[in-house]
Amino acid sequence: MKKFAIVAAVVVLSNIVELPTAPWVGLRAQDRVADVIAQVKHALGGERLTAVKALTAEGPFRRSMGQRDMEGTAVLTIVRPDRLRRSEEIAMGGTAGGPTVERVMGFNGTEAWEDVQNRGGMGGGMQMRVMGPGGPGGPGGPGGVLTPEQIEQQRARRMKSELQRWTVALFADSARPFTDAGVAESPDGKADVLETTDEAERAVRLFVDQATHLPLMLQYQEIRPRIMMAGPGGPGRGRGAGGPGGGQRPSEEEMQRRIEEFRKQGPPPPSAFSMHLSDYKKVDGVMLPHKVDVSIEGEPNEEWTIEKYRVNPSIKAQEFEKPKQ
Repeated sequence: MKKFAIVAAVVVLSNIVELPTAPWVGLRAQDRVADVIAQVKHALGGERLTAVKALTAEGPFRRSMGQRDMEGTAVLTIVRPDRLRRSEEIAMGGTAGGPTVERVMGFNGTEAWEDVQNRGGMGGGMQMRVMGPGGPGGPGGPGGVLTPEQIEQQRARRMKSELQRWTVALFADSARPFTDAGVAESPDGKADVLETTDEAERAVRLFVDQATHLPLMLQYQEIRPRIMMAGPGGPGRGRGAGGPGGGQRPSEEEMQRRIEEFRKQGPPPPSAFSMHLSDYKKVDGVMLPHKVDVSIEGEPNEEWTIEKYRVNPSIKAQEFEKPKQ
């Protein structure tokens, strides 16, 4: 994982110059926000950007999960204003023809869903379960384990927040108003900082390069999913990943027992996420980042190299509906 982006993020955060909050300054700040947004949209493509109603991005990624490094291919599909789909094909064994996991998440504007399929490999293949937020092993609050209805609501809220973050990062748009969060400084230059809020009322900050007017980074808070994996090279458990261990896939009863262990731990606090955007290239008249790096609490977590974009492709509505079992 590259370290320079993380270091830059820390420098930026430590040098945000907050603007005064006097009433007359507030009006000036609103004008500044409007100017920054106009500059960003112009730099991203102007009318070409406005004409984007659907977008797909595809390419290989690498993700750290505790003691494991996972590699695979991700496809992100957005249909504005309210539909999102992300599919991942993850190679669990690190070798061609080994066990894989296909994870698909969808949001159709009102309902969200997730489907995980384990395929191939030794002994029935690697098995992966995602525990919260919004997953089958999501921990409960003070009242105990979440009900199915609460899990569905939590998953929809999480997916809606993810859609909003991508909309802010790629289009400089937000359903909730932007406010002026000041100017960030680093050895590489200055960035205007705009702030909005997500579905959980948590702050989402967009950093915009003052020289190029392109988005540099998105900062937000989210509950880090807890992944439990078992199979060849597993089982493992813990925050963010599985560790090394035996080589047999556990029974369904054993998996349920481990899920209950996660639930008893209670809900973890939100973590600080940073999404770094770079390697901008023009696609159909729109400037789009071809490198997306994500860090959690300052530690590198994911690298995604986008090799292919499609602007305004034809996408069927069924793509955002949960597959029938």
